[in-house]
Formats: sequence, C-alpha cells, structure tokens
Amino acid sequence: MNRGNGPHRGAPGDNDPLGGMDDADVADMWVMNPDTGSFELRAPGGGGTTGGRADGPAAGADVPNPRRRDAGPETRRAPAVAAASASSAGADGPPRRRDRAGTAPTGRAGARNSTPTKSKVKKRLKWIAITVVGLMVVLAGSAYGYIKYLDSKISTTQKNAGSEGIPKGEEDAFGRKALNIVLIGNDSRKGLGKKYGAAEHTEGLADVTILMHVSADRSNATLVSIPRDTMVQIPKCVVDGKTYPASNGPQSFNESLANGGPPCTVSTVDKMLGVQVDHYIMIDFTGVKKMTDAVDGVDMCISEPINDPVLPNGQGGTDLKLDKGDQNLSGETALKFLRARHAFGDGSDLARIKAQKAFLMALTRKLKSSASLTNVDGMFKLANIAVSSLTVDNGLGGVDKLISLGNQLKKVPEKRMAFTTLPIEEYPPMAKSKVQPKQPEASNLMAMLRTDTPLTVGEKPATEQPPATTPEAPKVDPATIKVDVRNGSGVSKRANEVATDLVSRKFVAVSAGNARDGKPHATSTITYPKGQLDGAKALAAATGLPDTALIESTSTTLTRYEVLIGKDYPATAPPDMTKPSSEPPKNIDLETADKNVCAPKKSR
Repeated sequence: MNRGNGPHRGAPGDNDPLGGMDDADVADMWVMNPDTGSFELRAPGGGGTTGGRADGPAAGADVPNPRRRDAGPETRRAPAVAAASASSAGADGPPRRRDRAGTAPTGRAGARNSTPTKSKVKKRLKWIAITVVGLMVVLAGSAYGYIKYLDSKISTTQKNAGSEGIPKGEEDAFGRKALNIVLIGNDSRKGLGKKYGAAEHTEGLADVTILMHVSADRSNATLVSIPRDTMVQIPKCVVDGKTYPASNGPQSFNESLANGGPPCTVSTVDKMLGVQVDHYIMIDFTGVKKMTDAVDGVDMCISEPINDPVLPNGQGGTDLKLDKGDQNLSGETALKFLRARHAFGDGSDLARIKAQKAFLMALTRKLKSSASLTNVDGMFKLANIAVSSLTVDNGLGGVDKLISLGNQLKKVPEKRMAFTTLPIEEYPPMAKSKVQPKQPEASNLMAMLRTDTPLTVGEKPATEQPPATTPEAPKVDPATIKVDVRNGSGVSKRANEVATDLVSRKFVAVSAGNARDGKPHATSTITYPKGQLDGAKALAAATGLPDTALIESTSTTLTRYEVLIGKDYPATAPPDMTKPSSEPPKNIDLETADKNVCAPKKSR
C-alpha cells in the first residue's frame, strides 16, 4: 500500500533487505537450517538466507509486485501462499507450510495459532527485562530523591566555634576511635507563642545538655548530664563570621547556646573535657513531642501521683498530671514530664535531671527492644519525623549518617550504658541558685571519658584487648615549680582558688594576692624564669592557658613562676591530663539503662 502520495516501497531487488515485504511478520522469516542446526533469516518465498538470496528471483526478473493496486487477484495473493504454490510446482527448498489438507493455516493466521517461536520468546523476555530494569531505576531514583528530601530538612552548622588548642580524640591500638557527642535540648519557644510559660525568643538556652561518650570498641557508653546552672567560663566564639566575646568571669552553662548557638556550647564542653567532641545533636520542644509519638510512647514508672500546676507570673509549672504506677508518656505529656521541676525532689534542676535520666533510660530500652524501630524501615520512620526538629553539625548532616550513628549505638548493651551527672557543688557567690564543678571529682570523671575508661564493668573478648602500654613519665616534676598567683580578673578570691587547685596538682604555690599594679587585666599570662619553657608549659596545661600566654622573663635572677589571672581565665579548672582515673568518682549518681528507675518523689 502506498503511504500518502509517495512511491510504493521497493520490490525485491530494490535494495530492500526484506525483499519488499515490510509488512511481513519478521518472526516468520527465521527458518532453521537443517545443515547447521541454527536459525537463519529468509525472505518469504525464498529458500536461502537474506544474505545470499540464492533461491530468490534473479536480479532484474519481472516479478509481479503483490502490493501494487493494479495487480490482479492472483498477483495480490499472500506471499506465503504464493510461496507454497511455487513449492508444490517444483520450486527448490522445502515448503514452509503444508497445504490445507490436514495442515495449519498459513500466513499471519498461522503465526497466531502456532506455538511462539524462539524469537518471539526472546522479544517478550527482552521487553520484560526492560520493564523490570526501568522499574528498578524509577524506584531507586524515588528512594534517592526521598533521602535527599529528608536531608534538605535537617539544619546544620559548624561543629565548634572556639576550641583552638584543644586536641582531637586519638585512635586506640586497633585504629578505632571513641565518639563524644553533645546532646542539647533547646528550650526555644520560637513559633510557639507563650504556650510554655515564657516569652517567645529565637535562640533559646541549653536547657538540657548531655555529653555522651561511646567507647572505641562500642562495648560501653557514658552519658553525663551537665546542670544548666553550672558556672563555667564560656570561651570566645566565632560563628558565621560573627565574634561573640568570652564571658567576663563565670557564667551559667545554659547561656552558651545564646552566645553563638550550638557551636559555642560544644566549645564550652570541649574546654571542660580537654578533648574536642566529634558531633552534636540539638532537638527542640516540637521534636521531643514528635519523637515520643513516633516510638508509641515511653513506659515510665511513676512512684507517686504528680500534679505540677502552672504558677502565676511565669514562675514555673507545666500542668503535668499523672497517676501513680506505670504510665505511657508521649507527645505533650512527655514534654511536660521532661520540663517539670517542681514535681520532683526539691524542685531544683538537679531533681529534674534525675527524672530526665529515668526517662532516657526507659527510652533506650524501648528503642533497643523494638524490632520495628531498630530495622531500616523503623529508622527511616524516626528520621522522617525527627529531621525537621533537629539541628546537627555538618558531619552528621544526612539521614544516612544519622542512621549509621544509630546502628553504632545499637551495639552497646543496656547494662553497659551508664547515666550520671557532672559532680557539682554550690557556687559560693550565688549559693542558692548556681553550682560549680566539684573538684577533683569533676576532673576525674572527664579524665575517664577522655581516656576511654568505662564507668561500668564488663568483660571484653581477649582478641579486643589492646596491648599494655606504659604511660609516659611527666617531663617536669610539678613539685619543682614554685608559683606566685596574682588576681587581675576582678573576681574576688580567684587567686586563692587557683592556688588551691595548683597545690592539689602538686605544684608549690608560694603566694596568692592581687595583681602587682592593682588593676584588672583582660588576659591571663604566665611569666617564667629564663630558659624554663618546659616548666611554663606544664603550668599552662594545669591552668588551662594557651601557649600564647607564656612570657619569658628578662631577669636573670627570677626563680619563681607568676600566674596572672585575667578576665579570660577559665572558671572551671582544666582536666588533669597527668592522672587518668580507673574508677568512677565516689558519691556520684550512677545508673544503667537496663534498670527500671522510677521518677523521683517530691520532697516533703
């Protein structure tokens, strides 16, 4: 048939590889060669392959075109029938179809009624394979797109902002590295109005802060709660090109978040720990509600009925009401439980921390015992809910990275997951409302984390025991270093405090008093005798001052070191790097996640 007004398609011999039969079924042209046992392509009516066409009409022969309009009925007969007639008249080659008597019909009708040929099966398999591959590509693209969508919802920032001079964690003998992660609960009411009893503000405060240490071999973990009212020195922080000055003397730990965001909170912890932490994760009020809903609530032991009414004039209270006994806490109720202070103990932040630890221990058991939450589907479910309420450092800025972290935490047994609180004591200038790290217990606890020493007892496989090493002897004996301590910070009795701490570290504090010129000084310095740089560095490590604070005396008669305390001097004594502890500090509140601890009762 002609297509439009163009010429008809060529007849055999017109350089047409299909012999003019462009409407013929290609499957009918594949014929098995009995001599070779393989299939060959033959034009309808031809005895040879299309390559040689030995049995076809001679070139130039006058062959009627069955597709022409002026052809007679006989000429327009189906090619396959014509071929069969030619065969019965003595044409070379075996007939492809038998005549009507007891045989199957010829042409397309025969093809439809016959068993599918090998080529048809191959074509069908090919299209099935193409469809499957296409479906896999679509699904893979959808999953990749979904992960990218989740990644785009996670807020990220730089990790820290003022940790210069603080070393990074080291690998153990097997090339493994411990993980230190700061967990921050942000009390920002942004977008929530006055629903939670305070004016809406943007940055928020570090209302809950936990330093989580996971051992290098992932056999144990320690979570240390840092009370929000702990007085510490907040370092100078540089975030996104903006500089936040160091605090002028000790300041509440929770204010570090408003001094440059999570990076400054991390840097404050870095100085307390003596080693840079690896990551941070911050969650807000909305995230707490969503996460507890996602795990179908947390089962808590309530030791007595709880009633925490909202106090007038924004003085506290969460409107939490719970009956005695086992309760499932989720959503708004879980958030109220974690925020409540007056409902527990003496109504202090320390009493609330005890309740929060009990909740986190119960949450840990829930996460580890629920297969629907620990498999990949469950983790993606949690990730989908959590991402919009999380802020993390750039190193955790991806759902795959958060899931990888979750898989590492799954390895830690519940009985080896310890929960405790930084040892603290009253802060004398503000004894009723503020606390400070208690020494040497606080430094000893940080030393255990820094040296990857567990607070819990457990057996390790012998193959995982690192080889015994002998600690390097101190280069300088602190007992040979005599120190005068001068106070230029503007804070009363700082010289006495520093001198006492140096004595506890075996240094010889000769005197303590005000700066020689009687004026306040912005920066701290250490002036040392000529040629005694090693001793000055040992003193700098003990006081937490950088090497830039060291000044060599020009006097040839000076034999004592002088520490001048400036306004930048750390409120918290730096960790004692020379004496890591092998036992937990005494009298600390230590619990493990396998214990079902009830919420603390209210003091009467």
